[in-house]
Amino acid sequence: MHRFIQTKATENMQSSTIGCFIKGTLVETQEGWTPIDELKVGDLVMARPENGIGEAVQKRVVNTFKFENKAVWLVEIGNPKLKRESGGARFAATPNHPVCVYGAVNNLFIQSRFGELGRVELEVDVERDDDWNEKFEALSEFVATPYTYTLYEQPLWKRVDQLERGDVVLDWQNNYRVVEMVRPLYAVPDNNAVWVQGYSDRYDWEQSAIGHIYDLTLSKDNDYTFQRAVALHVRNDEMLLAVDEQGQRTYQPYLTDVYNIEVEDYHTYCVTRSGILVYNTNCDKTQREGALG
Repeated sequence: MHRFIQTKATENMQSSTIGCFIKGTLVETQEGWTPIDELKVGDLVMARPENGIGEAVQKRVVNTFKFENKAVWLVEIGNPKLKRESGGARFAATPNHPVCVYGAVNNLFIQSRFGELGRVELEVDVERDDDWNEKFEALSEFVATPYTYTLYEQPLWKRVDQLERGDVVLDWQNNYRVVEMVRPLYAVPDNNAVWVQGYSDRYDWEQSAIGHIYDLTLSKDNDYTFQRAVALHVRNDEMLLAVDEQGQRTYQPYLTDVYNIEVEDYHTYCVTRSGILVYNTNCDKTQREGALG
C-alpha cells in the first residue's frame, strides 16, 4: 500500500481531474468564511497571485463544481507560533488538489539518547520505566523546541498526496505554519466518522494496524472540525479490510461528494479559518463537464 501511495505522489499537479474539497470546507470570502458547497458564481473570495507572492485580494467565482464518490485525504496544519503541536487547521481534499508550499522545516527531528525524536514515538510508562522521568524531560524539551525553517526562493505547488510533514504553508495573516500530517481517509461502519491510519508523528504509519477515529459531524457553522473521537488508538473494522495480490492489507477508502470553484484571474483561494492558499486547478473544456452551473 505504501508503494502505491508513493507512486501516486510522483504525479504532478496537472491531473486529468479537478482537485476538490469535501462539503463544509470553509473558503475565505468578502463576508467571512463560507462552506465551499454553498458558494455561487459571482461570490467574491480572497485570492493571492498564482505564484503565491502578494497580498490576498477579492476575486470573483466564475464556476462551481461537484463530483460524487471521490476518495479524500486529511491534511493537518500546525499553529501559527511554529510550535510542535496541533491546534491549527484540518481539511480534507482529493489527493490531486494543489496546495502552495513556501518552504521546509530544518529541525523536524531532534536527536536524544532515546532516539531521533519526531521520527519515532517515545512511549513513557511511569509504572514500568525506570527512566520514565528522563524520557518525559526529553519529550518536554522536544515539544518546547520551536520549528526553524528555510523558505524557497519561489513558492511551489504540491498536490495533497505530495505534501510531507514539515512542509511550510502560509495563512491569511501571513504567518507561516507547518504541515503536521497528511493521510488518506478510510471508511468505518459509522458514516459520520473516518479512520486515519497510524500515529500522527510516526514515519512508519503505513505499516500500522491501529489509528484514530475522526468525527465528521458538521458544526454549527456547517463545517467539519475533524475532532478525534473519544476512542483513540483503534483498529479499523476487520469487515472493511481486504488483502491485495501482494498480500498487503488494504483499507476501504472513504468516499464522499467533493466540491471546487474556479476563480477569475489568480485561480487561487484560501481554505479553513486559517486561510491556507490552494489552487483551483485549470478548468479545461473536458473538466467543465463536471460544472454545477
